[in-house]
Amino acid sequence: MEKVSIQDFYTGRSIFITGATGFMGNVLVEKLLRSCPGIDRVYLLIRPQTDKDVRFRLQEMIKCKVFEGLRQNQPDALKKLVPISGDVTLPDLGISFSDMQELVANVSVVFHSAARVKFDNDLRSAINSNVKGPKRVAIFCRQLKDLKALVHVSTTYNNLEKEDIDEEIYPTSLDPQKLLDLVDCMDDKLLASITKQLVGTSPNVYAYTKALGEHLLQDLTFESGKQRLPLVIVRPSMVTAAVQEPLPGWIDNFNGPSGTMAGTSKGLIQIVRVDPELIADIIPVDFSINLMIAAAWDEATCCANKSSDLIRVYNCSSGSLNPIIWRDFRNWALRGVHEFPCKEIMRYPNIKLQTNRLLFNIEIIIYHHLPAFFFDTIALLCGRKPFVARLFKRAHKMMSCLEFYTMREWNFPSQNPVLLMDKMSVQEKNTFNFDVRKIDWEIYMTTFAVGVREYLFKDDLSSLPAARKNLNK
Repeated sequence: MEKVSIQDFYTGRSIFITGATGFMGNVLVEKLLRSCPGIDRVYLLIRPQTDKDVRFRLQEMIKCKVFEGLRQNQPDALKKLVPISGDVTLPDLGISFSDMQELVANVSVVFHSAARVKFDNDLRSAINSNVKGPKRVAIFCRQLKDLKALVHVSTTYNNLEKEDIDEEIYPTSLDPQKLLDLVDCMDDKLLASITKQLVGTSPNVYAYTKALGEHLLQDLTFESGKQRLPLVIVRPSMVTAAVQEPLPGWIDNFNGPSGTMAGTSKGLIQIVRVDPELIADIIPVDFSINLMIAAAWDEATCCANKSSDLIRVYNCSSGSLNPIIWRDFRNWALRGVHEFPCKEIMRYPNIKLQTNRLLFNIEIIIYHHLPAFFFDTIALLCGRKPFVARLFKRAHKMMSCLEFYTMREWNFPSQNPVLLMDKMSVQEKNTFNFDVRKIDWEIYMTTFAVGVREYLFKDDLSSLPAARKNLNK
């Protein structure tokens, strides 16, 4: 294909997206509709629920604040969204015959962002979503009549036994297809008994299965006797609140650093096990989405004649280009939290970063368990239901999942995003910005804190004077 602009490339095209109802999926859909107005249709694979069909779930989705700008300024753009009933955990993605015919005839770009992100030991469920899911998407893509690009969203946090994780697909200890066959032959009890041995040095089944998913996609891309799939892999690090789009500070979940920020904002979390001198490799969600959109364009228009044995992998991270360490993360986040406090807080927001395991265990009793006992005792004496210990239990579960990543450091070289930017015009770099070198982390952490306050806790700016008075008190 002749090189065209990103917006011109998407003009007249129909897109298929998995994981559209998730955090990154919402931002991707909004960005495509707003910045690529010439798009024909955007098909969204949505899992029906017992009491909600996919059309109802789509209407719920577009009521989200993310789409407020489109509802006000480009309402016709939302008519381009087409819900497709299905699920990546089902054969043929659970898509009906009639829907499949429509997709095969029209879709030319696929974004696969659906995944199971729970950090638990349920290997069967993780394999079904994160290994079999990409396989089903690849098989689906082979049926499309005019496929130009398949973007698979992975994570930088796989193959963590290495210190430097380059932009390449690494071999796995077990052949992914053989592992799938093996797991299918086991009952749940037997699989649970050998999960630890299978996962090996990976911190959880999520990291393990995402690495397997990449390797299996590589095998399917170069499947013997079949045309090569136009696959690119985008690996975000820890995805956090938006810098600018669709809204400054936009966040809708308590995962990773966002959960810590939220707990600190309320005065709940006051001690975490973090090495303050290590790099906090975070990436704002809008930077990840812009890279995904540009990577699909590049695969279709600029890389059509590239070597057939190369799959482009993008490490979508900040650590190698514009690092922020956890000490600065903590200091700048607290400054934002104190400037824009939540309306209701449990204690004065503060947080200590502790590396020593023994001291951490002692301090978590002092800063968390004892206050929980105190507040819940007061609640019982007042005839109210105690809840603080339950909140701490949830916070500690989140903290234990994050600890593996905050006490270690990896290097994720990000050369391919820089090379991709060199192919983009000045206008495209502004519209689809993913240059992490330009992020001012001190300003961003305040934006992050405001986003947590406004979008997670629903505290609008009108409550700010009262919140500041309460904080001072």
